[in-house]
Amino acid sequence: MSVSSSLTTVYQDEAEVLSIAVMGPTGTGKTSFINLLSGSSLRVGKDLESCTSDVQISEPFELDGQMINLIDTPGFDDTNLSDTNVLNMIAAYLSYTYTQGKHLAGVIYMHRILDNRLGGISARNFRLFRSLCGDDTLRSVVITTTMWDQIDESIGQERENELRTKDVFFKAAVDKGARLMRHSNTLESAQSIIRSILRQSSQSLTLQIQEELGSGLDISETHAGKELSKEIFEQMERHREEIRGLVLEIQEVSRVRDEESRRELSEERDKVERVLARLQLDSANLASGYKDALFKIEERLRIAETSSSAIKQLESLTTPDGSKTLGGVETPGLQTHSPVVQAVAATENSNAVLEGKLAAAVPIVGFWGKLAVMLAPFSLTWR
Repeated sequence: MSVSSSLTTVYQDEAEVLSIAVMGPTGTGKTSFINLLSGSSLRVGKDLESCTSDVQISEPFELDGQMINLIDTPGFDDTNLSDTNVLNMIAAYLSYTYTQGKHLAGVIYMHRILDNRLGGISARNFRLFRSLCGDDTLRSVVITTTMWDQIDESIGQERENELRTKDVFFKAAVDKGARLMRHSNTLESAQSIIRSILRQSSQSLTLQIQEELGSGLDISETHAGKELSKEIFEQMERHREEIRGLVLEIQEVSRVRDEESRRELSEERDKVERVLARLQLDSANLASGYKDALFKIEERLRIAETSSSAIKQLESLTTPDGSKTLGGVETPGLQTHSPVVQAVAATENSNAVLEGKLAAAVPIVGFWGKLAVMLAPFSLTWR
């Protein structure tokens, strides 16, 4: 659940809750879809601006007698995070839950039916998605088209058919078992998509990147890591070529003494050089960034577990009338704070303050409950 917006009890028995990951580009409606189904209040972006800068877990909800939670992920075109940060964040989450024996029931990939071609950013998103999942898991993937209320039905049907049947779109994935379904921005259509996954969830799902990282591969050695490195290298080459062209133009305008044009071209060259430098840094930090993200998840679970233990100790001191007991003596109205809150009270500028106070306020039940607390968006700093 996203506990940034609601301090509610996490009613999650880890053995009974099925988890489904929701992925796709920014602006496809991932968070709105999750909120509609679960009644959560995860923050929704406007237009193509991302508000999902963290992996977030929804409120658990029941469908056909099955408890479910949905995992909201940022897209690889996130407006606030680099693709490297997004991969590290998703990979760390998937790897950690895998090592804890927690598996997904399925994956939903969202695509705007408004997009009349799968090129550029959309194509890169889907390639990276395929490299995360692997071909063997596509039978548990539902490719969900969204924004049907913003397009003429006949045009939408034509595009849907192209997505299903053309090799440049989703045909290869559909041929390997992925299903293409519509989300009409209604609860009924959203539930139909979840039911489609539930019918296929007779066994747990292990994504390709989970197997690769679980076998000891470095993030840069995984299919997703290699795909992202290739994408970054191609972007860097395009920017280098652009810089070479700008240098030639600067030389030409300098020769004819066009100072205004020279200044404008120099500013553009500096801008491209900054982008190139950022890409070089992203490429170099792929492996270390993954380790940092994984460490943060492990550290936050440690804090959540400590808080959970403290809460249980505090509850054991509570009498039926709500008063506290210390050493067998009732002390009505005594404000007994958990050790976590006491420990962090002296360090008000640390992230542990928020985590400690949050965890002390939220009863934590099972693995997913602890994970929901530690993934509270306002207390994570991934960048």
